[in-house]
Amino acid sequence: MLDFFIFIRMCHIVKDFKIRNERICCLRLKATWFSYTVINVHAPTNEKTEETKEEFYNLLEENVNQIARSDIKIILGDFNAKVSKESIYEPTIGNESLPDETNTNGVKIIHFVISDDLNVRSTFPHKDIHKQTWYSADSRTANQIDHVLISNRFRSAITDRALREPDIGSDHNLLKINFEVKLRVKTGNKYNEKRKMVNIFQNPKWKQEYAVEIINELEILEKLDTEDSMESNINKK
Repeated sequence: MLDFFIFIRMCHIVKDFKIRNERICCLRLKATWFSYTVINVHAPTNEKTEETKEEFYNLLEENVNQIARSDIKIILGDFNAKVSKESIYEPTIGNESLPDETNTNGVKIIHFVISDDLNVRSTFPHKDIHKQTWYSADSRTANQIDHVLISNRFRSAITDRALREPDIGSDHNLLKINFEVKLRVKTGNKYNEKRKMVNIFQNPKWKQEYAVEIINELEILEKLDTEDSMESNINKK
């Protein structure tokens, strides 16, 4: 079962909410300078059939493709995926993951992330106990199977993640990410400099001088072409 919880004071920034099925739902939020779409997922467990897993990732891919290109994309939830520290996965997931080995779902999430230009931002340098996101019923087994994905362009916006403190009555820990987007703003000086370059050609005197300069350059080039042509004819004789 999937859930989104929004503070009442934040309801005015909700632009859209869609439930795709029991495994995928989408929430679009409006920030001051941009919008971002959050997709919450509950992937099939590793023991499910390949057909069920393919169906899930195909639907997820379809939803990602429907997100506006200007939006920041964040996909989070229970992926039931274990991704280990193999060097081949480091560019995508970093080197702070918990599992000792990668399961089938882990390979699938890596392929999905790479194909959609995403980055896994759920592994940070913490003690192992703080990396665990799921516990077995007898509390003897713990692992990291919940993940946060974000557009590769904004991967640095997620600076850390925390969990473990709230008791939510689940075999999963509650994850919280630190999300901060830094925007680039063009300075007025650069804009004014470009504007001045354009205004040069609005001055009749400078415009005429520029035209004369171009004509002189063309005459020089034409003269050089004529001399080259004459020299070529002499050599042929």
